[in-house]
Amino acid sequence: MPPSVESLEESAYAALLTPIWDFLALTHDPVPSDVIFVFGSRDLGVARRAAALYAAGLSSRVLVSGRLGPMTERVFDKPEALVFSNELTRLDVPASAITTEVHAGNTLENVRFGMSAVHAAGQTPRSALLVAKAFVMRRCVATFARQHPEVDVRACPPAGSLATHRDRPRAAFAARLVAELDRIDAYGATGDIEPQVIPENVREAARRVEVLLSAI
Repeated sequence: MPPSVESLEESAYAALLTPIWDFLALTHDPVPSDVIFVFGSRDLGVARRAAALYAAGLSSRVLVSGRLGPMTERVFDKPEALVFSNELTRLDVPASAITTEVHAGNTLENVRFGMSAVHAAGQTPRSALLVAKAFVMRRCVATFARQHPEVDVRACPPAGSLATHRDRPRAAFAARLVAELDRIDAYGATGDIEPQVIPENVREAARRVEVLLSAI
C-alpha cells in the first residue's frame, strides 16, 4: 500500500503538490489599475494584501465581495466583505475608497455581483488588480476573462509559498488543490470561466495525490 499524504516528509509533500500549486497560484506584477478587486474568504491576509496595494498607490478604489458562507460562518459574525472592509480601514484605507458587495457566494458571483456594485457606484473599470487566496487565482482570472473580457486583470495574491499558504491539515489541503483543478475543468466546460489548458505534469501530480489520499 502506498504511503498516505499525512505520512510524507515535508519535503516530499511539497514536491508532490508544487506542480499543482505553481499552476493554480497565478501571480502577476501589479501595475496602476482602476480598481483593486478583492474576493472574500476567511483569510485576512487577502485584505492585508489589498491594503498594501492601495498604500502603494496602485489604485484609488477597492471593491470587496463576499457573503457569510460555509467556510466563514463559524469564524466571522458578518459577511466576508464587511469583515474585509473593516480590516482595510484598520490599515488606513479610507472608507470612502471602498465598495462592498455582500451577496456573492462563489467566484462567479463575486465577479458578476462585484462588477455590478462597481458600476452602481458610478465606475467603469478597464483594469483591475485581483486579490484572493493564491490557489484560486487562476480561476479568478479565468472567470473575469469570460464574464468581463473588457477588463484587463492581474493576479495579485498575498505573497508566500505553498507552505505558508496551507490553511488546513495536509490531506485536506492536498484534496482542496485537486478539487480546484476539477472546478477549473467543470466551469470551463459550462462556460462560466475561460477554459484552461491544464498541463499533463499537473494532471499527473493530481493523480498521485488522489492515490495517496485513498491510502488514508
